[in-house]
Amino acid sequence: MSAGLLITPCTGDNTTTLSFAAFQFFILENNHTIPSTYACWIYVVYISTRHKRHSPSLTMPGKPCTLTILLLAASALAAAAAESANIAVYWGQNATEGTLRDTCGTGLYAYVNLAFLSIFGAGRAPVLNLADHCDPPSGSCATLAADIGSCQSAGVKVLLSMGGGALGYNLSSPSDAQDVATYLWDNFLGGTGAGAAPRPLGDAVLDGIDFDIEAPSEHYDDLARSLTSLYKGDTGGKKYMLTAGPQCPFPDASLKTALATGLFDRVWVQFYNNPPCQFARGDAGTLQSAWRQWTAALPSATVYLGLPASSDAAGSGFVDADTLVSQVLPLVEGAPNYGGVMLWSRSYDKDSGFSVKLQSNLQNRNQNAGKGASSDYKKRIYIIVGVIGGIFLLLLLLTTCFICHKKYRGLSPPVEGSTTPPSKEPSEPKLRAHHPKRYTYSEVERMTKTFAHRMGQGSHGDVYRGNLRDARQITVKVLKNCKGGDKDFVKEVESIGAISHNNVAPLLGFCLQGPTRALIYEYMPNGSLESYALSSDDSVEENYSLWLYWEKLFDIAVGVARGLDYLHGDDGANGMNISIKPRNILLDHELCPKISDVGVANLCETSTRGARERDGYDAPEVVSRRFGPVTSKSDVYSYGVMVLEMVRAKRHVKVGADTTSKYFAQWLYEHLDEFCNSVSDVNGDTRELVRKMIIVGLWCSQTAPASRPSMSGVVEMLEGSSAELELPRRIP
Repeated sequence: MSAGLLITPCTGDNTTTLSFAAFQFFILENNHTIPSTYACWIYVVYISTRHKRHSPSLTMPGKPCTLTILLLAASALAAAAAESANIAVYWGQNATEGTLRDTCGTGLYAYVNLAFLSIFGAGRAPVLNLADHCDPPSGSCATLAADIGSCQSAGVKVLLSMGGGALGYNLSSPSDAQDVATYLWDNFLGGTGAGAAPRPLGDAVLDGIDFDIEAPSEHYDDLARSLTSLYKGDTGGKKYMLTAGPQCPFPDASLKTALATGLFDRVWVQFYNNPPCQFARGDAGTLQSAWRQWTAALPSATVYLGLPASSDAAGSGFVDADTLVSQVLPLVEGAPNYGGVMLWSRSYDKDSGFSVKLQSNLQNRNQNAGKGASSDYKKRIYIIVGVIGGIFLLLLLLTTCFICHKKYRGLSPPVEGSTTPPSKEPSEPKLRAHHPKRYTYSEVERMTKTFAHRMGQGSHGDVYRGNLRDARQITVKVLKNCKGGDKDFVKEVESIGAISHNNVAPLLGFCLQGPTRALIYEYMPNGSLESYALSSDDSVEENYSLWLYWEKLFDIAVGVARGLDYLHGDDGANGMNISIKPRNILLDHELCPKISDVGVANLCETSTRGARERDGYDAPEVVSRRFGPVTSKSDVYSYGVMVLEMVRAKRHVKVGADTTSKYFAQWLYEHLDEFCNSVSDVNGDTRELVRKMIIVGLWCSQTAPASRPSMSGVVEMLEGSSAELELPRRIP
């Protein structure tokens, strides 16, 4: 075993740029500018064993000691990175801004957008306009290949931005969008179909395409899908990005359909030259409101705050670095998909020094927040102590690693023919089972600030929002009409706590003190499926189902099916009381569905309700026992109705006057082909997903329980080919 130590000193401008491939496992953005106060010395440890001679290895399978060392190094990087901002910048429209190599060499930027491909589409010959940096017709822009390679070696992503303010572009049809995508792929990305024609930027392979579309137009959603399809076909394994720079009035008139595909990795929203939604001194309410709309509508994208780098860079919307750090960033950093800041442009940033001031102000803010005002002498002492302590800890960990290595090296391989079966990988990600923590009533009061924020109420109790001591956001359900004694309650809570699946909301803790009984869950920032995606509001701003793309709705349907299959168990028995309804399906920050309230009904008295009080998600046998006993197939029915409702809300289908007395399932059955063919905003593969959801929903919502599939069967239907699915018998 051997160990190495890499020491990286600060550069002359008091910053050091870290770009080390091994840490991409830990940090999403692999290029950070680290303030020198904290990053003058960075320790990187690698481990290699004698039987692997080809290269130092950063992993030792099955050896937790190595992971500990890696986490130590990664935590140092992550802590330093937290004190800086990821910045995206546009480059290419002013020769005085310096070379591309120098721009990346500052260590200030994580993304550089080459501006612009200003003419394209509708049969036009594409034109690359990089102002006075180079002349594309003469082939001189090919010299930028070396600069692009230098940027990428430093961990900076370089993308080509399409559009801009010249407005010499539009897409005339889906086939036109496909042609433009092919041109981009062959001339700037990983394609090789350009033939004898030289690539405008030489042999450089960019990291993706940016949409800066400033004229209302159609078919940019088709362009996004076509590019994504080409990305997936890359044989070299390179990951390409899709980004966009919409205007801040929500939704952007030019890019709303493209963004609705959910295919964009980064979205830098332009909060300038837009008075209705940009920052106004003394009033950040309009910006905050628009920011919340954007981050909520794009949960799968990382959203950046787009600003001008100086007051000369835009007609309005400039925010100085001091105000940005003290007043604006605190309003936007809390979003789970906040990414950083986008600046227009490198030329203005170079003249104003905006990004340097921004990073400095962030460093000072975090220093003051973490340690308060301190003298330079104390800082130097802290650094010296930290270095000495780090070396000591490093030696200790290396010793531990050596012991671990010796221990694992002595283990014998499994004996052939052993009766102990090998552990197999679970088909679904499961959470580690744990015992819910018990809290006192006073602790629950502190968590909820004396029950100050009530989020809602249900038949089993009221739900309040709160925080644990470690700042994690939670929800507290205070139960009512509980049944049984304390021992029965604790037993049921332990059963609920033993549930461990990625698509079931985990129980974090509970309270049992006097008459108070409460359950504590993790807070889900996107609320319930009902509130997020099944709104009846006609406006795009309020009805997020119109923004959710079909693939994400399908993923939600599959996730709920897997969670329900897990809860039913291998024998289909339903020991836990489950209520499958959109309001009980919660969505985390990535829109991963979590079945909630599992087993809660077992803790509370059930009130007798007549059929008129039931909703459409209840199976016929739940309403009337003449249809048979309540079984796990009752959950299957509720699931089917929910899936069909997701389809209805997405397309905003309203049954006509002649069919108002029929179930929506009946209407879909009679109009299936017509409905699927009307889904014009998707490609063929996605249309098959829609058809699959409908057929599964129709099977699950059969009146007779015996005609419904099991949830394991539902999962197989969703994950299988749509060609193998047949429609059920006509629904009566």
